[in-house]
Amino acid sequence: MAYGIAQCVMGRDVFSHPNHTQILRKSRHTITLANSDAKFLNKSLQLACAATKHHFQLTHNQNRRSANYHPNHWTHEFVQSLGNHLPVKTVQERTATLEENVRHMINRKDMEPRSLLELIDDIQRLGLHYKFEDDINNALHRIVSTQNLKDESQKKSLHETALLFRLLRQHGFDVSQDADVFDSFKDEEGKFKAEISNDVEGMLSLYEASYLSFEGESVWEGNAFSRTCLMNLIKEGIDKEVGEEVRHVLEGLPYHQSFQRLEARWYIDIYNKKEGHDRYLLELAKLDFNMVQLSCQKELQQLSRWWMDLGLTTKLNFARDRFVESFYWSVGMEPELIFANYREELTKVGKLITIVDDIYDVYGTLDELELFTNVVERWDVNAMNTLPDYMMLCFLALYNTVNGMAYDIFKERGIKCLPYLTKAWSDLCKSYLQEAKWYYNKVIPPLNEFLDNGWISSSGGVLLTHSFFLVTPDHDITEQSLHSLANYHDLLRSSMTILRLCNDWGTSSDEIERGEISSSILSYMHETGFSEEKARLHYKTLIEKEWRKLNKYQVMNSTFSKSFVKVCINHARTAHYTYQIGDGFGRQDAVSKNRIQCLLIDPIPVA
Repeated sequence: MAYGIAQCVMGRDVFSHPNHTQILRKSRHTITLANSDAKFLNKSLQLACAATKHHFQLTHNQNRRSANYHPNHWTHEFVQSLGNHLPVKTVQERTATLEENVRHMINRKDMEPRSLLELIDDIQRLGLHYKFEDDINNALHRIVSTQNLKDESQKKSLHETALLFRLLRQHGFDVSQDADVFDSFKDEEGKFKAEISNDVEGMLSLYEASYLSFEGESVWEGNAFSRTCLMNLIKEGIDKEVGEEVRHVLEGLPYHQSFQRLEARWYIDIYNKKEGHDRYLLELAKLDFNMVQLSCQKELQQLSRWWMDLGLTTKLNFARDRFVESFYWSVGMEPELIFANYREELTKVGKLITIVDDIYDVYGTLDELELFTNVVERWDVNAMNTLPDYMMLCFLALYNTVNGMAYDIFKERGIKCLPYLTKAWSDLCKSYLQEAKWYYNKVIPPLNEFLDNGWISSSGGVLLTHSFFLVTPDHDITEQSLHSLANYHDLLRSSMTILRLCNDWGTSSDEIERGEISSSILSYMHETGFSEEKARLHYKTLIEKEWRKLNKYQVMNSTFSKSFVKVCINHARTAHYTYQIGDGFGRQDAVSKNRIQCLLIDPIPVA
């Protein structure tokens, strides 16, 4: 087969795509071809035979750039050696017992509302909420059915009021801000009262709750107030245990915007230090984390074999080899055990995005990039003979992988997704080409023009389009949801924009150093004359604005399933967390290595 990669190509009638020939895969190594397409098969085989005789080589000339990417830290051999050696059957039996204990706690009718809210918050932060979603929703329904949030806030502490507000929003309850639930903590001028500024617990809860606000809601005013108060309290000196939590959120991200699985790893240590913690809940959290990690290790090993077999690392050595980081990203988007197939498929997509991105950003000439964009838009193997070798190799890998995913979805579920997948890839390549034109023509576009292209070039559209077909239940794939998907509904657009803004936030310094001009921060600096520091302050405002747009989709009725809405929000969380303190994807520095070590390699001691 061509370059040892093209094992099969999939079909027009099967996937309703104008540029595809009908070839149905029957097994990994055999294909059945319609008679009308015998001529095409002959051409394909001639191409494959010609390719095997041709010595592959990269093109080198003075126009090629280098990003000087660091070598991959996580080798195939290392990945294959992973394994936390859990006694799986014993752990599963113990987990089932512990789950029943926790479920009994949630459903206790005599528990005080504050204690119940704190229990739910602990369960969520420990990464266990997916096991108890129905129980948690029923418990929250019990609380809101017996209370008026606005009236009750006058009797509750700030901590309890803010915690209830946040948990209701996180679990999809429509908590209206028409009557501000925080009014009783404000003075006659509508400002938060000075006397609550020393309430550490209340300030921390208000700070976390403010990140669940929508556009135009007054609860966001509590953000700056609570942050200032918390910083002052740190300076004055507070309890060591509480201080650790406060510093964590002020120096990092609020829980709502964080990488949920890594936050669970951190909170397990914090919860262990808390007085009066429930030892059964703690044990369950540790066992669950280790079980998910074990599953992830097996998935990663299987994917590593796929990646080595694909062979792009050695052939396209100008590109970043960030295979483990791509898997890390997929875990951020959906960490639950039952979504192993989703993580595997999305990791493949992520790896191909990285290769294509580096072709446009680093290696390809403008003429070559225009050819490649045209071939991807046509999605036709007959068009690829115009491409140089390295691009042909990349396109074949892309074509076979995406068609294979579409084939599996059609075979198993009868859903024709290929036109949507190829459109997303085409849109991505066209946006990459626009950025390449800016670079080669030495154009720094205005910020608005850059972002109009940049939310597509973030690559989020490809990730989320594939995700839609992988996590959405069949009955939720409707004409309306497909139309919204193809036209990048605001749910997708906000998540994609957060990725764009956060990516530029984390990578702009490296890109400016390399002489690249396709950065929205650089566009803003050029447009306004601001320093990089001032531009970054503006960026924080833009990122938070997009988050407040995204938040509303947790509670409003949507054309999309809850599972897909969750993935869109997790996509934004993963982006924000990854690029918060630099290029956590491309640069394998101490911070990014430690995150992967904690998430995927080191189990938590249970004894």
